[in-house]
Amino acid sequence: MNLSFIIGFTAAFILVIYGMVSGGSSTAQVIKSFIDIPSVFITFGGTFSATIMSVPMKDLKAIPKHIKLLLKKEQLNLNVYIDSIVDLGKEARLKGLLALEEKINNLELQDDFLRYCVMLIVDAVEPSKVRAQIENEIELIEVRHARAWNVYDKCGSFGPAFGMLGTLIGLINMLANMDPSGGADALGKGMSVALVTTFYGSALANMICAPISNRLKAKHDEEMIVKELMMEGVLSIQSGENPKYIKEKLNSYLAQKDRETGMDTEKQSGKEKRSKSKKNKSQANEA
Repeated sequence: MNLSFIIGFTAAFILVIYGMVSGGSSTAQVIKSFIDIPSVFITFGGTFSATIMSVPMKDLKAIPKHIKLLLKKEQLNLNVYIDSIVDLGKEARLKGLLALEEKINNLELQDDFLRYCVMLIVDAVEPSKVRAQIENEIELIEVRHARAWNVYDKCGSFGPAFGMLGTLIGLINMLANMDPSGGADALGKGMSVALVTTFYGSALANMICAPISNRLKAKHDEEMIVKELMMEGVLSIQSGENPKYIKEKLNSYLAQKDRETGMDTEKQSGKEKRSKSKKNKSQANEA
């Protein structure tokens, strides 16, 4: 589970509810002040209706997938991708590009985009065409991803607008039905009801739509970094570059602490291999 998203989402609701309750004289008064059924219909109903009119239905059907993606634990590790590309580079150096077709299917990391890129160089496509084709694929992925957060951007823009519309409707009804004998109490009560829709619209936009949209954009940016890393790695393999140089070049996509982590892992792996080799030699000598 993605704890940061869940914690932030829950904390926002708890803090707003606490502010509502602490500012009222009683729970019953708070419920009466902030729950208004006509305002719910105007704000939420109007927002969802306008969103449905603005985006294709297939984008709306993908909302459950978006929520599932947001709740999924983040497991992005660029070192895994770099190590896999370096292994492919070593295989290409030893056996040629054609050997990569079998190697990509036996890698521990199974990534459809990486397989797609590798098959382009296996099929002996010109480097310039390979880059152009991969860049085109990345652009199309960006377009598909943009359709996802566009749903929440639309919904977030309509929320405050319908909230203000509800407020105007409430003010018009209040002024049209104002009873002079009611005094300031009646005026204050009418204003309170009229402003509830603005509250609903702001809450919908800033507590739900905007955070979801921003989180999807952040995930998109992370995925684009991985896609660019794979593209540069595959093109380097096609150019016949040394695997060590490929690793150094791809390490530029990592933060400094992640580079150090990768180096420590590589050193540990080397020590284990040397230790295993010494053990095997020792056992051979004893035999």
